[in-house]
Amino acid sequence: MERRDFLRRSALGGAALGTGLLSKSAWGEVLPKRFERGVEGVSALARDEAFWRARRREFAPAPDFINLEYGYFCPAPLPVLEAEQKGSSEINARASYFMRREMWDEMETTRAELAALAGVDAGEVCITRNTTESMNIIVQGLDLEAGDEIVYSDQDYGSMVEALRQKQERFGIVLKQTAVPLHPESDEEVVAAFEQAITPRTRALHVTHMINLTGHVLPVRKICDMAHARGVEVIVDSAHAFAHVDYKVSDLDCDYLGTSLHKWLCSPVGLGMLYVKKEKIPKLWGLMGDTVRADDDIRKLERLGTRPYNHHRGLREAIRYHEAIGAAEKYERLRYLNTYWTQHFRDHERVVLKTPAASERHGAIANVGIEGVDPKVLGEFLYDRYSILTAPIPNHPVASGVRITPGLPTPLRHLDRLVEAIDSAAKVL
Repeated sequence: MERRDFLRRSALGGAALGTGLLSKSAWGEVLPKRFERGVEGVSALARDEAFWRARRREFAPAPDFINLEYGYFCPAPLPVLEAEQKGSSEINARASYFMRREMWDEMETTRAELAALAGVDAGEVCITRNTTESMNIIVQGLDLEAGDEIVYSDQDYGSMVEALRQKQERFGIVLKQTAVPLHPESDEEVVAAFEQAITPRTRALHVTHMINLTGHVLPVRKICDMAHARGVEVIVDSAHAFAHVDYKVSDLDCDYLGTSLHKWLCSPVGLGMLYVKKEKIPKLWGLMGDTVRADDDIRKLERLGTRPYNHHRGLREAIRYHEAIGAAEKYERLRYLNTYWTQHFRDHERVVLKTPAASERHGAIANVGIEGVDPKVLGEFLYDRYSILTAPIPNHPVASGVRITPGLPTPLRHLDRLVEAIDSAAKVL
């Protein structure tokens, strides 16, 4: 199917769902478009507001606030929502017949489509509920002995750090934290941060692909190459990079990877992916007991019990939606949204940005703060005065600030409003 035909059908699907195409946001009449200057080095499509306005109409954002917290999860487009809801009705009607006779074939279809999107073999992919579950399967499933080391960073996701600490408390492994530079001058500087922490007892590196705190995209392939040369496996937390950064999992040559599909793939909430390199599957224990599957069968890691398989209907539609837009085009747009507003504050006397400026080192996510202002206070100011929803990150030793995350439905006028709000906050707070 041609991309434009799919996207046209997507818009019609929203109408069929009963929501119709979106009416103009309540903000549309009041938000000024103040900043007309272009951003150098981006494609014409990334700046084609007519194209992205049409994409916004394929979502259903609430009109009573400005959502700049798409990092928690990205709402499903209307055709994805329709597929999920239709699937729920059909599965509810077919009940046990579906679960006993049809579910497994449908699950394998979903697995194959997801693996194709990731650029890996279907036998290397599990469908989970989120990144946290995927990463815990890896961390808790590895056979490690007391004294074995795992290297992680000072900006890894909190739940992943908790998983590592539990592993440490139960089995006596050693955790070694390294510091990832906020504004590296080269990939080699980032790679060196991990390399200097490796010792002969290091068994694995835990690497965050796109840091959730700052949006910093790490050079994962170079880190993997360095680690493998030292005989060390690499576990990748790709929660924010998958279907955001333009890459295939196979490009990374990592050993293990977890991600959430309800983030940047815009699937229904409650879906994740676990990737395990084929030769590593036999050595990994599942979180749930499974003595039926062969040791080299990825499905041994997927045992969960009864779950909402209607989500798979929405997931397959989300994959088609993502591919219709195009991975490269989507990434370019998300980077453009970041640069569109951050360029205003790169040299500001009070505003601090903890996200790298280089386009290859960020996507949509950025971290902003004002000197001397608690991130909670800034977050409350943005919401109370300007109805802008963000994610304050207080008390982090490295990345305190307010996380700003636009998404595919974000119009430029919302970012203009953000610039106005931060300018105001820097004057009055």
